[in-house]
Amino acid sequence: MQLSVNICPKADFSLILGAVKPHFHDLNNPASKPSSDRPQLCGIHAFRNERNQPSMAQFLLPIIFVVLWSSAFVAGKAGVQHATPFAFLAVRFSIVALIFMAVAVGFWIWRNKAKTKAVNAKASDEKNRSNDPIFLTALVGVLIHGVYLGSTFFAMSNGLGAALAALIVSTQPLLTTALAIFLFGEKPRLAQWVGIFIGFAGVVVVLSPSLGVNAPAIAIMSCIFGLLAITAGTLLQKRIGSSIGLLKSNIIQASAASLFFILLIATVETPHITWNEPFLIALAWQVLAVSTGAYVILMILIKRDSVAATTSLLFLVPPVTAIIAFFIFGEPLTPVTVSGFFMASAGVYLVTRHGSTPEKQA
Repeated sequence: MQLSVNICPKADFSLILGAVKPHFHDLNNPASKPSSDRPQLCGIHAFRNERNQPSMAQFLLPIIFVVLWSSAFVAGKAGVQHATPFAFLAVRFSIVALIFMAVAVGFWIWRNKAKTKAVNAKASDEKNRSNDPIFLTALVGVLIHGVYLGSTFFAMSNGLGAALAALIVSTQPLLTTALAIFLFGEKPRLAQWVGIFIGFAGVVVVLSPSLGVNAPAIAIMSCIFGLLAITAGTLLQKRIGSSIGLLKSNIIQASAASLFFILLIATVETPHITWNEPFLIALAWQVLAVSTGAYVILMILIKRDSVAATTSLLFLVPPVTAIIAFFIFGEPLTPVTVSGFFMASAGVYLVTRHGSTPEKQA
């Protein structure tokens, strides 16, 4: 007599009464004989291994995101020296949209080569297409790519210093985390709030030597408007979540942003671009590293982590930007900057180390 208990999708645990040790039977191979060798990563052990051991990608993605996002300010500074801001951004996002469209066409061709799966794939696409939040996704693109970047570039072109602009935008984690409490039921722990304020203090320490108060009011208001836009876009993207594919989402957002900047060029800007080597290098970096690299990682992090943990990474952007600018443009890197960098790093560690507790909703 034997008792069979299914403990894992890959194996059937068979305990023979009176036997010295249990035997395992592989359900995927019915012809196989029971063995005393325990299956690897079975049952709860596999679950624990998958849940408690972060992968290398989970560790590297935030680091790569911070470096790429920080480099965008340096590349943007180089680019706007040879082009008007809205024209530069219009060209950037038009190219990004075409790249994502080409990738989507490649995936469609590859997927439809398997004729046996073509009918099921088509039926699934028809079923899900009507449920895709296309308008909301386009709105995210306009808010994050269009209004945020456009407002920030416009503010700096009208006399706002880059340091003060970075400081204003760096308050986003405070605003986003506060709104996420009401919109998504996230409950940041005390350690996270401490981390948010330490991170913000680190940003102030880094930027305080170069802050100026002689900026036009319209420039400051424009930057604040950009802050509100990226905050709203981040929260809206969190609400959309995984209801639309990442590739399709990027196509819609980049296309919406390019149309937004084309509209601005037609109404408020006289476009000008000098197609020289520095501009092409800055444009290539913005397209490949930032828009197709950093932004895709940002969408993954927003879906995977809490809003507080994701946006807290932006505290690291001004210090890392200062380090990159030191090597690229020779801008000074003082002990004050380094100390602020470590403060921002400590703040991000506290926020990401202690995850938010989502409130259960009926």
